[in-house]
Amino acid sequence: MRISAAGKQDRILVMSFNSEFSVDDLDGAVSAYDQLGFVILKNAVSSRELDTIEDELKEAQDKLINGQLGDRYGTELLDEPGATFEGEPFRHYVINCTELSATALSLAKSRLLTTFAKKVFDGRKAWLNDYARFGVVYQDARTDEGSKYSRIGWHADYNSDEDSEAWPGFAFTIHIDPTSAANGFLRVVPGSHKLDKHKDEIGAWAFDHVEGEVPVFADRGDIILHDYRLWHAAARGTADGLSGRRRHVRGSWYAGQPYALDHGIGAFYKNASR
Repeated sequence: MRISAAGKQDRILVMSFNSEFSVDDLDGAVSAYDQLGFVILKNAVSSRELDTIEDELKEAQDKLINGQLGDRYGTELLDEPGATFEGEPFRHYVINCTELSATALSLAKSRLLTTFAKKVFDGRKAWLNDYARFGVVYQDARTDEGSKYSRIGWHADYNSDEDSEAWPGFAFTIHIDPTSAANGFLRVVPGSHKLDKHKDEIGAWAFDHVEGEVPVFADRGDIILHDYRLWHAAARGTADGLSGRRRHVRGSWYAGQPYALDHGIGAFYKNASR
């Protein structure tokens, strides 16, 4: 996918850049990332790894639903009480999932992501947050009414922790399911990571349309990487049942001061699924 966008009064200036790269072209990916604020690494995860991580995280999710895991792995900041799917109790999120899935940990700390971090952070010592706030998160989004699924509206990751010394950083999302209009997808404003980090800069509130925004779709096994200052939101899925399911693993790498173990999370924006 090629991205070409320009914002008001030259606040966002993005030339035409390819946003999709193979894992063998990290230099190209880093160059585009600098301009766009995000890139997609295609076919970054093998079929074997995807099958294994599905099994491991399904087991962890079932244990969380059945009360076999404590608050370390689930939070009402993300999951609302009483959520169901097809009449059964359900949880959309397993937090700190790298403690429950060896494959999730291996992928989050893979040579691919550590190399990307080294390049993006200009050789600064980088670290994976797999222990504080929510750590690395598994999400199994279901949009049925009973699921009480809530999406996060327009935001930059920076805004939930503006005073932290952990920055700079980038987020990674490992896609287990392909994304589409049926199950929802990422919306971004290319180049917005170069703006001041305030909503007024792009007029982004909740899920409103934003000038210059583009949809970003991923295939199974792709990894999306985005800058901590990039403005992004989730598009609504339109399908119920398993057709509307969207599963992925997401986390963040940083190059600033590591978090304390008890470091919390600030406010963020959520809204109903439909």
